[in-house]
Amino acid sequence: MSKKRTIIVGGGLAGLYAAFQLEKLNIPYIIFEAKDVFGGRIYSEKLAINAQHKSEVPLFHDLGPTWIFEHHRNMQTLAISTGQHLFKQHIAGAVVYHGDASSKPQVIENGQGLLLHRLEGGLYKLILALQAQLSTNNYQLNSQVDSLKKENGTWLLRVKNTKDETVALHETGNLIIAMPPRLINQYLTPKNWASEALIKGLASVPTWMADQAKFVATYKRPFWREEGLSGQAFSRVGPMVEIHDASAKAQDGFALFGFIGLSSQALKNASIEQVKAQCVDQLALLFGDQARQFSQCYLKSWGNDQYVATNADRAQAPEHPYFNMKRFEQELSSLSLYLAGSEVSTSEAGYLEGAIYAADTAVSLLKRDMNIAN
Repeated sequence: MSKKRTIIVGGGLAGLYAAFQLEKLNIPYIIFEAKDVFGGRIYSEKLAINAQHKSEVPLFHDLGPTWIFEHHRNMQTLAISTGQHLFKQHIAGAVVYHGDASSKPQVIENGQGLLLHRLEGGLYKLILALQAQLSTNNYQLNSQVDSLKKENGTWLLRVKNTKDETVALHETGNLIIAMPPRLINQYLTPKNWASEALIKGLASVPTWMADQAKFVATYKRPFWREEGLSGQAFSRVGPMVEIHDASAKAQDGFALFGFIGLSSQALKNASIEQVKAQCVDQLALLFGDQARQFSQCYLKSWGNDQYVATNADRAQAPEHPYFNMKRFEQELSSLSLYLAGSEVSTSEAGYLEGAIYAADTAVSLLKRDMNIAN
């Protein structure tokens, strides 16, 4: 492979957006993603055809990031520029609170949260839209980079096919890594190329929402809305601690989702079907027996995803990430290495907006070093 071809490691939102930018700039590149789909922590389940009753366009239910905040203008602009539509998170109606098993759930009027936006049809549609903009010979799925080193100004990458275990060697002069810092330490052999300070700096950055788990149940009707409820609930009784309306469109693809309060280890040791049943029981307790009439239900434990969470993430309480990019600016520049994961962003780190900002920053630095004018 030509040394002039920029390599991007990681096909989550940041990596895909960086590739999208390079594609538009006609900068040669290839992107490697270890999983069999792009998206990283953006993961959705497709609503079954027989469950759709209005929309002819496939709908997806988000099991990873869901919301785009009002001030996240870059995400809103990207969504609209790729042909997506935004709608407001449904919050109209009462909120349910359940404090302990000895009492009944309480209905609280006017307890709604912040104005948040969602992507119509599910956030995964943005991933598909970005992927559609890339030339197919410029990306490889099921391709895990498991070794990096820098020799004579050239990056040498060992890339393993996760399906058949075959290995290929690649080289480049410029490398973009769009991964959480701790995963860089775990998979990309920084002992071969990074200073001790940089290794420690990467290890100190928590992966945002890494040990979370989400449950989604889909419905033909938004029965909770019909009862004057927003779909929002907070509970100390049952697997889920926080619940929201998760409908894929304002008036279609109706669903409820909840953040599960169990640890990844507890979920790993449990029967997933049993946990799903407990979640449905909890929804029925909070919103009524109609919650048992679901079409599909899904559960995703991010803490048990080897390409998301590390042991350090599983052991640590949730914490917003911070990486001192300024401290390592000179070292990264000397390596022709551009970090683009959301956790290293100097703005909105960990969020979707942070992924866009970090990727934009990485591509801008790459253009500068390649003497490419804006």
